[in-house]
Amino acid sequence: MTKHVRRSLLALFLVLLWPPVAEAQQAPLADRLEGFDTQIEQVMDDWSVPGLAIAVVTDSSVVWSRGFGERNREGGTPVTDQTLFAIGSTTKAFTAAGLGVLHDEGQLDWSTPVQEYLPRFRMHDEFATEEMTPVDLLTHRSGLPRHDLLWYATDYSRESLFERLRHLAPAASFRSTFQYQNLMYMTAGYLVGQVSGLGWETFTRRRLLDPLGMSRSTFSVDSMQTTDNYARPYGGDRDTIEAVDYRPLDAIGPAGSINSSVSEMTEWVQLLLNDGRHGDTQLIDSTTIAQLTRPRIVLEDIRPFMPETGGSLLYALGWFKETYGGERLLWHSGGIDGFSAMVGMMPGREVGWVLLTNKGGTPAPSVLLYELVDRVLDREGQDWNQRISDFYAQQQAEPDTAQSDTTEASSDTTATPGPSHPLDDYVATYSNPGYGPFEVTMEGDSLVSRYGRFSGTLRHEQYDVFELHAGDDGSEQTFKVHFEMAMDGTIDEAKIPMEPSIDPIVFTRTADEALTSAEYLEQFTGKYAFQGQTLAVRLRGENTLTLTVPGQPTYTLAPTAENAFTLKDQSGFRVEFTVADGTPMQMVLHQPNGTFTAERK
Repeated sequence: MTKHVRRSLLALFLVLLWPPVAEAQQAPLADRLEGFDTQIEQVMDDWSVPGLAIAVVTDSSVVWSRGFGERNREGGTPVTDQTLFAIGSTTKAFTAAGLGVLHDEGQLDWSTPVQEYLPRFRMHDEFATEEMTPVDLLTHRSGLPRHDLLWYATDYSRESLFERLRHLAPAASFRSTFQYQNLMYMTAGYLVGQVSGLGWETFTRRRLLDPLGMSRSTFSVDSMQTTDNYARPYGGDRDTIEAVDYRPLDAIGPAGSINSSVSEMTEWVQLLLNDGRHGDTQLIDSTTIAQLTRPRIVLEDIRPFMPETGGSLLYALGWFKETYGGERLLWHSGGIDGFSAMVGMMPGREVGWVLLTNKGGTPAPSVLLYELVDRVLDREGQDWNQRISDFYAQQQAEPDTAQSDTTEASSDTTATPGPSHPLDDYVATYSNPGYGPFEVTMEGDSLVSRYGRFSGTLRHEQYDVFELHAGDDGSEQTFKVHFEMAMDGTIDEAKIPMEPSIDPIVFTRTADEALTSAEYLEQFTGKYAFQGQTLAVRLRGENTLTLTVPGQPTYTLAPTAENAFTLKDQSGFRVEFTVADGTPMQMVLHQPNGTFTAERK
């Protein structure tokens, strides 16, 4: 996975914890922010951030609301506090609040299983299917790892992603550990839309954004670009700024698709600081605000750069929570291609903030968050820019070492074993019930593959292992692709480690359309004798062949090649028909315990 994509997909939640210090006499908040603009400009320069907007609020006023740098470098247009940015995963708190509104109205209960509201909801784990609640969806404890390529590399709809959940393997048992996850927040938004009957976007607009006066905020990067003041996305490393493409997030929207300005986001933060009240209107019940911000799960230590601290990081419903200097700190970061964000608050101090940038994968929002919190607490803190800079440099050195090792290994002139088949034999469409199709074609003398919007050349390494560099215009990733043979020697599977926390995703070779036609399949139907039993092959519908064995369930035969089939969902079981003079005469069953032949009656 490249550094650009890794930073985009991880949504950039660097976490620091401060050592406790004695409280000092505090100056007014506005005075504590004096000189902060100079600090912001220095951090932007140090991390090559083209544009940034920031707002600091109390429960009753906007103390700071400013823009820095350029929203569009090519046009030289400046950032203002009205500039729209993608807020990334800070969208998650809006989705959680939407469920809270439905809870207030009695349409949804936090502890009722999701399946009671969405009967088609299915997870790979049957227990998770039956017990998953709205709170589980919002706390990253479903057992499911990220599986981000399922939505990041494809154009699957929200409905399609929802249906594919049942086929995605978990990496941990249900409720056992924290695994940051976007698909469950997508499901939470789908739940909001189905229960309300409005869809997530319309419900969120009517019940949250419009009442807060957030009329310019949008749900897609396409609609953001129709406004008169929006930011252009940029990537690059610490020392560079590179224009990147906007990344549509419509299908996964409830996990990260809102675009807003710091001017409008101040209304959102003040709503939370005021326990759900906006002006004279109680938009969310105060007890629900308490539910949304109450920690539910402890994270494993993700702060190797702060080994001397022993504080805990927790997660509520759309918010991270930690304690610093005896104060409760709530925050959430956001990151997607070309944008990074940080939204947070210290309820005990009745202070909150919004920080938005048009540089993806930058630690700048984290640096400024901690500098800002020190100012809120009127304390002399560390040089957070230097501390995170040192950690960043250390992390960046690790891939360089790995790359060096790879380069040295590739320089070995020792011949490696070639593929087991001619390259043409690997050409096919392979499919996984969750991830969908993975296509391999020939272009000239090379194998080329495509998964969703990602395409690239397969470079042979050894035996049936190939290396794939795949991506679209905005990103690229590197995978190992391991092709495997069936018992008859044909290439029938491609295994790809698309989700690093679980076993490789298995894509099974699918048959040509000609092998699924009713005319072709019907020739195999009939009765076959085997050791005193009669096995029946029948056609179900127009293109599904089935096998019935006495005393067993009916199996579906999936064609893989001419006269050859696999038993669907039965690993290691294959069926071949022996054809003489155009008529199938025998059915040969390949099983893990041997090969058996049934004669046609």
